[in-house]
Amino acid sequence: MNNRPIISILSLLMLVVFAFPLSASALQDSKWRFPAEFEQHETVWMGWLSKEYIKGFNTDTVLLEMAYNLAEHVKVRICVPSEKLKNHVYSLLNKNSVNTSNISFFITPFTMLYWRDFGPIFTVDDRGAKSVADFNFNCWGYTPESHPHARMMERVDRDAAKFLGLSSRMSRLISEGGNRELNGKGSIILTEACEFQRNPNLSRTDIEAALSEMLGVTNFIWLKSGTVDDDPYNTSTLPAPDGKGVAYRSGSANNHTDEFCRFVGPDTILLAEVSEEEASHGPIEKENRRRMEENVAILKQARDQDGKPFKIVRIPMPELQYFTASPTDAAYLNLASFPKFADGTVFPFGSPIKLIPAQSYCNFLITNDIVLAQKYWFKGAPESVKKKDEQALKVLQRIFPNRKVIAINTLSINLGGGGIHCTTQQEPAVQKSTK
Repeated sequence: MNNRPIISILSLLMLVVFAFPLSASALQDSKWRFPAEFEQHETVWMGWLSKEYIKGFNTDTVLLEMAYNLAEHVKVRICVPSEKLKNHVYSLLNKNSVNTSNISFFITPFTMLYWRDFGPIFTVDDRGAKSVADFNFNCWGYTPESHPHARMMERVDRDAAKFLGLSSRMSRLISEGGNRELNGKGSIILTEACEFQRNPNLSRTDIEAALSEMLGVTNFIWLKSGTVDDDPYNTSTLPAPDGKGVAYRSGSANNHTDEFCRFVGPDTILLAEVSEEEASHGPIEKENRRRMEENVAILKQARDQDGKPFKIVRIPMPELQYFTASPTDAAYLNLASFPKFADGTVFPFGSPIKLIPAQSYCNFLITNDIVLAQKYWFKGAPESVKKKDEQALKVLQRIFPNRKVIAINTLSINLGGGGIHCTTQQEPAVQKSTK
């Protein structure tokens, strides 16, 4: 029996639960919109965990540089899971001459750095009100949504809304901010690989109805999948350097859009590219080229909310880099929690392994006067890494002529499975709809 209509009705009935302080009727009457990232921000929320996913790569280094640059241009709310970590971070900020007058803290329990995926999603309406869109969460598809860890993380957005005195609007749709790219005018880009994996019992119509209600979108652009290194990390291994042995993903969110495709203007889309020559370097590059060429074909056929075609700009993918993880490293232990992968691989617990971090030139944050971008060259790395960094930076500088592009080496946070964009979430300045 086809139960899709029943599921659709039930999902719509469960779609939104309203909470104070705005009255339920006021919330219901409002048309909520998720502003584009390139619109003005009031605050940038930033997750902070002091970790070494691999020994020698401390997240504090990257997060400190992010906070330093952000605080000169926008208010920053640093999110930490304990008073102890707050004191540690505050000490680091003071020692490194960070503008703390623009920084505040929010303390709530969480265990993963990538705040965009489970933290507050801020929406606005035409009357100048603001609310938080509260989606369900299942730890990027790695646990049931009923798992205690997932429940702890899922409530973070409601706690943030309560902290601010904002209303929250709840949807049972499982969806993460990293897989949703919006142009603020009604168009959204997302991937089938992510959304359907999170919501196997919902149809495309169900998912679109939920996102329309929660974020004010009317025009859906569905891409197939993201990058190979962002496939679920418990499904398969990857070829090691020169094809000798195997490597592992250091962590992944499962085909999030912000790893390879971004709105950089109302009518302009940035998409990662692998050249034919690069595709000849190995099976990872070859498959990434196939996927990106499939996606660009979809985007060329896509139209915006007004029926107009998009301008598409291409940006390189970073050079593949491999790192060694030992059995005491956090990234290693994450993988070891899946003793057997979907492809039958048995994890070699006790032996060092090769890891590929979640590198991307698309995982940048646009905020007010700056763009915080990612780069990967470090002393001792191949010159080809530096060349790719330079090429990507030129693309970003060209498409953001009125913003300063600041590139940060983000390997320490990439080794956990995300980047700058994943670690942050913008709170928009209240403004009238630009529709």
